[in-house]
Amino acid sequence: MKQGTAVMKNGFAMKRWLVAAIALLPMVASADLLGVSVGASAGGSRISYNGNSDYGYEYGIHGTYHINDIFSVNAGLAQGSAEVDSKFGSAKNDIDYTTFPITLRGDLPLVIGSVYAKAGTNYYNVDRELAGNKQTEKGWGFTGGAGVVFTMIPVVDLTLGYEYRDMGEVENNAIIFSVGFGI
Repeated sequence: MKQGTAVMKNGFAMKRWLVAAIALLPMVASADLLGVSVGASAGGSRISYNGNSDYGYEYGIHGTYHINDIFSVNAGLAQGSAEVDSKFGSAKNDIDYTTFPITLRGDLPLVIGSVYAKAGTNYYNVDRELAGNKQTEKGWGFTGGAGVVFTMIPVVDLTLGYEYRDMGEVENNAIIFSVGFGI
């Protein structure tokens, strides 16, 4: 009789552990557990300078702190390059930039992701070179964007977005694809 009681107690304890594990499973897969996500991005950009513009590329990394399901704070690093025609003819301005955007983002949750808009500032470092003459411009400018997020699984997001950056005499409009991982 005592042996049967011990088996019942062990079985009951096992069931409690199983129920607790199943209840905690969604928390393990949630990016909101710590409220932090990191990711990498790449895309095409349209760089405007001195009345001319041309296409280039950019890539970067970013981190996000989720305040709640709607608002988050984002920071990152993006680098890009393009060759824009000069004002005076056939020469090209070789434009390379590095920017550190900091934005506040608002998300409208959907069934399998969200749509978002963000705005903030970016610290930029732009190098322009024309016929061996190199100029560097540094400063702060406006940045903003909008896009859609597709949540594949609770810890992996795919994002397609538009980003605008004012970088002094250079203006950047980019279409970015990003992969993010929640922690």
